[in-house]
Amino acid sequence: MPVLDAKKTYQNLLSKGFTAAKGDHKFLEFFFNGKFILHTKISHGEKELQDFHIGMMKRQCKLEKKEFIDLANCPLSADQYLQILKSNGIISAQDLKGIQENEKKQKK
Repeated sequence: MPVLDAKKTYQNLLSKGFTAAKGDHKFLEFFFNGKFILHTKISHGEKELQDFHIGMMKRQCKLEKKEFIDLANCPLSADQYLQILKSNGIISAQDLKGIQENEKKQKK
């Protein structure tokens, strides 16, 4: 059974585009193009995320278990996460296309 470091997972999710939200736990929200997509949480004082917590968070993040572990440990990039959300129908291809066009314009 995999175990994740709660503090490291929280920091890594922040680095992937999640934002901290107020609450009685460590809530994380994910927005795309200004639109709320999903949220997850880590209980205060939690040092390790056991299989149960990983299962809850992977469902909230719309991922398979291995994908969530990769997101939490950093092999899965923010761009790859967006592609998974697109393939699962959580965000649209049109949303991604708009972002990619904006990035190209900024590079010029």
